[in-house]
Amino acid sequence: MRLIFRSIAGVVLVFGLATAHGKTAAAQPGQELLPEQSAAKAKTVLQQVITALGGSAYLNVHDSECEGRVAQFGSSGDLMGFTPFRDLWILPTKNRVEYISKGEHTVVGFLLGADGLNITHGGILVTVFDGDRAWMLDKSGVSEQPEDVAKNFVEQVKSGMNNMLRSRMNEDGMELRYAGTDLVDLKEVEWIEFSDRDHRALRLALEKSTHLPVRWVISKRDPETRERTEIATSYTQFVSFDGVLTPLSITRAQNDRRVSQTYLSSCKYNSNLSPQLFTRAALEQRSAEVAKKGYKDSKDKK
Repeated sequence: MRLIFRSIAGVVLVFGLATAHGKTAAAQPGQELLPEQSAAKAKTVLQQVITALGGSAYLNVHDSECEGRVAQFGSSGDLMGFTPFRDLWILPTKNRVEYISKGEHTVVGFLLGADGLNITHGGILVTVFDGDRAWMLDKSGVSEQPEDVAKNFVEQVKSGMNNMLRSRMNEDGMELRYAGTDLVDLKEVEWIEFSDRDHRALRLALEKSTHLPVRWVISKRDPETRERTEIATSYTQFVSFDGVLTPLSITRAQNDRRVSQTYLSSCKYNSNLSPQLFTRAALEQRSAEVAKKGYKDSKDKK
């Protein structure tokens, strides 16, 4: 089975991730700061963000486990349904997402940007990423995902907000710029811009009064067509889990069009998840369990 991943698709990267398509006022200049002053102010503001998100508790997250629902929106903005999921991470590059559906016609295929997905008996589809390796469990069993899917995951990790705040902002070659104030979804925000050695253009809007993230923006340009794409992730309803402030509502948009909405119901941090969960062997074991359950259920119906 060949997966065709859309430009903004992939696993629900809950931790990398106010409505995203809200209007944004023109940003005010960063007081015409010199580059060194702008970088210093950006670092000061980012430290305020980290403190607001939980300080050392936020920075020292090793693993996480969240549950919730995710919805996809069609090209006309219509809601295409919700799918429950369970999202596991060992930071920074091990991810496992379990999608649950009551039938084969599910929003999961849209969420993954994949054609021809078959949900297992019992309604389970599982994706696993371990760095540049990727596998999936569906009705046909366990399969290795294409190389471009794994590369897309690695890129999403590198361009994720939490990864930037926890580690990447301190990398050699990372340039920071304070970009002034703005209005986003009727909130006064400050913008911080990031540029790394690979020329990724990333921006963070944080609410001035609370220092909490409001929006994370990734700007891309197609190397062949030169067409520009902007992917925005917006965060609202922050709640503390294990000392880490976590947004319960996460909205993603591409070029101002809302494409998905995630609602978290619970999160746990640093529960010592086993690295074994993020292997093909673990998926093979889950596949066997699902097959056994399906056989038992079919016998019970006779």
